[in-house]
Amino acid sequence: MALKENSQERLLRLLSLFADEEKGEWSVDEASVHLGISASQTYRYFRTLASAGYISAYTTGRYVLGPAIIELDRKLRIGDPMIHAARSIMREMLSSAPSASIAILCRYFRGQVMCVHEEFETYQHHEISYERGQPRPLYQGAASKVILANLPLRQARAYFNHASDKFNQFGLGANWTEVKRSLRELRSQPAIITAGELGTSASGISAPIYDDKRVLGSVSLVLPITVATEEVTSFLMPVVAAAGQEMTSKMQHLAQLQQ
Repeated sequence: MALKENSQERLLRLLSLFADEEKGEWSVDEASVHLGISASQTYRYFRTLASAGYISAYTTGRYVLGPAIIELDRKLRIGDPMIHAARSIMREMLSSAPSASIAILCRYFRGQVMCVHEEFETYQHHEISYERGQPRPLYQGAASKVILANLPLRQARAYFNHASDKFNQFGLGANWTEVKRSLRELRSQPAIITAGELGTSASGISAPIYDDKRVLGSVSLVLPITVATEEVTSFLMPVVAAAGQEMTSKMQHLAQLQQ
């Protein structure tokens, strides 16, 4: 028997509708149908979120995310200890990298990977990117794969069972035995590199970030594939690995302070 959903859970489900990549605007009637709750209940939730600024009516009856989200985003960028710890480390990585490289900080988030901070001198657009705030799957790209490789195997297997064709497409293996072997090999490396998985124009070099018990995310350099020669990547691999180790040390220290 399914557990009964409470009002707070319904409110969060409603707010999460506005994070949909394909549909960023909703009416009360549309949300009511999608969530399977009455229009009157949905209207009350809309009113609650709108009064707090989390959603906003841009035209009669249609809502988008509101200015309170931007306010929270600013506070996140200023106050997140992980971002604060990473800034100087990421700039140091960039100082060793070719021009047009981008340093990115990613978090493991709801079974996906999300870029939460970027550092760059000249922004280089790629066909597929770890744009800040955009979730990415665990099987694609160095910043994701290095997190996947450091998850408990039971979690990794659940993701494989859900997207086995994608695991195979991105070189992790056609069956669980092959995937386990790939993950073990990736986990043994201080940093990993992929090329062409973020679109044909980019190469990524990534290292994991831990706290005292679990993988939190990754720190990476994304560089134009045209300059990602073996000589360049061989030079940058230990640079990124050292950044991951330094971030892990900082996050472990923060975790210990909270105990």
